[in-house]
Amino acid sequence: MTIQSVEALTLSNLSVPRIIDVAQKAKLSCSYEMGNRTLNSVKWYKDGQEFFRYSPLTPPTTNWFPVKGVTIADGSSLCNQFMCNVELEKLNVNSSGQYRCEVSGDAPEFKLIDKAANLTVGVLPKSDPEISGVERTYQYRNTLLANCSFESSPAAKLTWYINNKTASQSSMLPVVYDVKRNDDGISVYKSHLQLRIYIDDKRYINKSEMLELRCSADIMGVASLRRSSQARTTILASKGSGHNQRLTENGACASARAATIAAWFLCIATLLRWRCTLS
Repeated sequence: MTIQSVEALTLSNLSVPRIIDVAQKAKLSCSYEMGNRTLNSVKWYKDGQEFFRYSPLTPPTTNWFPVKGVTIADGSSLCNQFMCNVELEKLNVNSSGQYRCEVSGDAPEFKLIDKAANLTVGVLPKSDPEISGVERTYQYRNTLLANCSFESSPAAKLTWYINNKTASQSSMLPVVYDVKRNDDGISVYKSHLQLRIYIDDKRYINKSEMLELRCSADIMGVASLRRSSQARTTILASKGSGHNQRLTENGACASARAATIAAWFLCIATLLRWRCTLS
């Protein structure tokens, strides 16, 4: 008696872009290992609706089904015993959603296996954050106000850094969003975050120091989409201004003493003339 081992049907890889620009094409890829089974079909779904099927045992081997937001690029599908890839074009706001690949073996078991991943269609950044309002120099007890603006979809998370250290929450004013819709119906957000610092550290009384300000924009935690801009400013030591103030005060005192001496001389001269007159 011969016992034949049954190798497991596995879906080894599912590749769906986590986020993609509306102007690009989205490539969906599904890889699987059939073991000693025969492939019956591979189906692609968006939000539970089937839009593509590959069935090598039943002609026609490829079929498309209308689903809102899904347009398969001509000639883009490539499916076989090991993988099934399709490419979506003409993306719009309805193209975002959950995409699922389902693989099934042939009779008698018709075993199914599937995996799913979310895809977000947005407007990815074309430039770095814009920093404004930073002066070249500040002094002790000045207030530094800096603004950071960034446009993207989905909305970005903005963060300020001072000399590579995250600025305190109390120094960052809440994010404000300006929202508009583009021609594809996608909401585009312009994020604004203000940095406000009251320069009260006493070390700036005797020491000048350069500050590096950096604004970072993060979209859904995707490292390749992270953008940042930098600005530099100098906190000038206030010791010189205090020295000048002391010089001014000393000069005023000297002037006062001189005026007092002159008054005494005038008084003495007046007394002498009065005595001469009496004589």
